[in-house]
Amino acid sequence: MSDYSDKPADFLFPESVKQWFLQMTTALMGGNSDEMLRLYDKEFATLTSSYFKQSPWPDPDSDAVLSLSDEDPVFLTLYTQIYYRHMFSKLSPTNEFKKASWDNYCAIFEGILDKSLELDVMPSQWLFDIVGEFVYQYQSFCQYRAKGSKTDESMWNTKDVLSYLHRIIKYSNIKAVLAAQDANQPQPEVPSESVKELGYFALICLSRAHVLFGDFFTALCILKPIDFKKRDQLYQKSYSCHVSVYYHMGFAQLMLGDVANAVRSFAKIILQVHRNRAYYSKFADYDQVNKLTEKALSLLMLALYLCPGYTVEEQINALLREKLADKQSAVQKGDISVLSDIFVMAAPKFILPNVQAESEDVSKKATALQLKLFLELVQRHSALPSLHSYVKLYRSIDVEKLARFRGVSVAACLSEIMAFKLKAEALQSDVHFFVSDSIVKVDEQKREQRTGQYYMTQISKLQRVVNSCATSD
Repeated sequence: MSDYSDKPADFLFPESVKQWFLQMTTALMGGNSDEMLRLYDKEFATLTSSYFKQSPWPDPDSDAVLSLSDEDPVFLTLYTQIYYRHMFSKLSPTNEFKKASWDNYCAIFEGILDKSLELDVMPSQWLFDIVGEFVYQYQSFCQYRAKGSKTDESMWNTKDVLSYLHRIIKYSNIKAVLAAQDANQPQPEVPSESVKELGYFALICLSRAHVLFGDFFTALCILKPIDFKKRDQLYQKSYSCHVSVYYHMGFAQLMLGDVANAVRSFAKIILQVHRNRAYYSKFADYDQVNKLTEKALSLLMLALYLCPGYTVEEQINALLREKLADKQSAVQKGDISVLSDIFVMAAPKFILPNVQAESEDVSKKATALQLKLFLELVQRHSALPSLHSYVKLYRSIDVEKLARFRGVSVAACLSEIMAFKLKAEALQSDVHFFVSDSIVKVDEQKREQRTGQYYMTQISKLQRVVNSCATSD
């Protein structure tokens, strides 16, 4: 039998894996943020696909990792974070690993807050993934706990999770920074640019956490300091943050009945990803980003059902026809079972933040509650599609006749018309009408000149061809 005692600790590692540890440690110590991003977002995924599909990466406490990293404490703390991130995404972590991941997150946040851990060279994508993965693991733990599984109350409890996010936001001074930007004033003092970005991403992930709770009003209030109409916002530095913030914001707007803004939020990120597929496909998390975009498209379809007459980009309509034609047809008919199925599939995975189930599995109760609230929203909008179709069909129609078509009393029909009238502007309907002497009169149909959009679409198509040619070269 061979004697391994005289072999180096890392002798069983593939050479490319050894080089990853050495290069990442060198990039971290040398302050090379671009190299760190390449090793983190691309090389790590490549090595995972080659060697760690069914197994974890090397243990951070192993002699081999300690040797390859020169026992650098900053590297080991950050590597531990992505070590557990890989484990949560590819494997089934035990309670022991969940506790260890929690402890490592506590070490990261406490280190940032007491200034013992400096992240000045961290790439923006990694900074977002730190807080994004933090909320994801918390979400997973809440779902696990709601299934009646025994858990340790000292880890992943809601109070501590929210406390860390709030403390990072406060320490980063990001709210003052955003306020100064809106007022075109000098930037207030911040601990560092990396901490400022981390605080910004923590603000977005805190909003996401409240969406998971079903607290949509608070979720949107948290995002108020961010001016989404301005270009060059920090969320654009992270492709996954860009998609996540619009998806969760759009969902909160939808559930609060702000359907037109929900459509705009979903459409913005759907078009962004679709028009720049060549760019997004280069990243390791493209599959997750694409999956979230597909969910946004399904939710947009539901939102369009609730606000008939809202005009969207032709590219959006083409994507709906290509990917969801059958479901869209059923939705337009008001099929409640299809509406429910799409909602459950495309909505976030809701959580019961403070529920510890003893034996019964209550993990699905949060989703059931949000589905109930959504169907109530559908009920409140149920008359709109039918009314919109009649108003589009006629130049004028008697209210009594319209009531017969609708199968309701004249008084009920008049109430529906008034409700539609009130919502038409908010929903930006493509028709305008008024009621006079019990006659519904359509006095105009809104038509928008879309020449500019046509050229923008063609330019986008040309850019995709150029990118495709560049990639093939």
